[in-house]
Amino acid sequence: MLHNSKLKIIVYMGMSMMLTACGGSMSDLQSFVDNAFKDNKPEIEPLPVVPPYKAFAYVANEELDPFSADNIIGGAGAPGDGGVALGKPPVEDRPKEELENFPLDALSMVGTLTKKNQPWVVIKTSQGTVLFATVGNYVGENYGKIKRISTEEQVVVLTETVTDPSGRWITRDVEITVDEQ
Repeated sequence: MLHNSKLKIIVYMGMSMMLTACGGSMSDLQSFVDNAFKDNKPEIEPLPVVPPYKAFAYVANEELDPFSADNIIGGAGAPGDGGVALGKPPVEDRPKEELENFPLDALSMVGTLTKKNQPWVVIKTSQGTVLFATVGNYVGENYGKIKRISTEEQVVVLTETVTDPSGRWITRDVEITVDEQ
């Protein structure tokens, strides 16, 4: 026990000597800091020259107003509206089919087949379920009704009923092909 206390005294004495040595004068360090960059002045790049502002007179009296409703709402079946104008929403007095619960991008066409001289399409849902549909069945969330199935070309054509930017109901044809994976 005595040996341990002597060791502690020696360690404490050594530490106090080291602290005393560090506590000396720092005048030489202060002198260096004061004089080190006394004659060196940093070079500052000149500010870039800014050209004077040129005013621009915007005159669009002859141009079409981009916010006018005339730019959005065209006549029924006008070119560029993407389909035939219906004017009223589709009738929903029928029970919904299973494939109407999925958007088209969540469905993938696996293939086609013919059963009793009638073409069928094989569709896989995003949940992994495989379902069959034929002409007249509804597919997708936009009232898509199968219009044509081509077993040779592996293409299905749907007629969807959607709203255009002006809020009118229109029909448009959408083609779905077999996913190559």
